Amino acid sequence: MAEWYETLGGMWAAVWRLLMIDAEQLAPQSQSVLATIGETGGPEARMVILRGADRRAGSVDVHTDVTSVKIREIAHFPQASLHLWSARQRLQLRMRGKIAVLQGDQAREHWARVPDGSRSNYGVTPAPGTPIPASDAYRRAPDPEKFAVLKLVLAEMDVVHLSDDYHRRALFARADDWQGQWLAP
Repeated sequence: MAEWYETLGGMWAAVWRLLMIDAEQLAPQSQSVLATIGETGGPEARMVILRGADRRAGSVDVHTDVTSVKIREIAHFPQASLHLWSARQRLQLRMRGKIAVLQGDQAREHWARVPDGSRSNYGVTPAPGTPIPASDAYRRAPDPEKFAVLKLVLAEMDVVHLSDDYHRRALFARADDWQGQWLAP
């Protein structure tokens, strides 16, 4: 019997199982790196937490404060990449696509699921990235109007499984209905 990572279908199913479980349980590998194009044209990357995954829509969600610099970056160039590593499964996911910013009424149902202890991360004054005179010269207060969902609608998913015998790599693309293609690792 083949291992999950030896077939395209097995790898695709394992990826979505991982994404959906991690988004619900906030497992350590839900800590991901979001990469955007910065305001000066260079790459920008930061840690984010995977908060949702929708296999049917082919999308993943992270949360942010609407006053963060990444919101301006996305408005200028709405393409992004999300990189996730699962040490447990020895699996690397590089997800690329168009990113949409949901806020206000579009984000209300997501806000309802944000734990009370995390809500104060969305409502920092002054805005994230603003120079301050001391490390604690800012205020945190929950503000649903400063909360946004970044929805990455996937165009591609590059998946690498690191194995003791053979590494395996596959590219899944929306353009071919996610059929998948093996790539040299």
